[in-house]
Amino acid sequence: MDNDGHLNDVEIRLECVRLAVEFAPEIARITDPLDKAEAYYNWVKQNSKRQPEKTASKKDKVKS
Repeated sequence: MDNDGHLNDVEIRLECVRLAVEFAPEIARITDPLDKAEAYYNWVKQNSKRQPEKTASKKDKVKS
């Protein structure tokens, strides 16, 4: 975790693996939870890049 309280890439990946294993049905745990973990990671990274744009546009609308 950095000084701002954000997780680094390794910590995000480990959390995605934990979620994929902890909440998956038994068959998914046995086969390959890494596929689901990778999907979670990609979703997190995609949405974390878009979030500042959404926040910025909302702030601009409030000021207008």
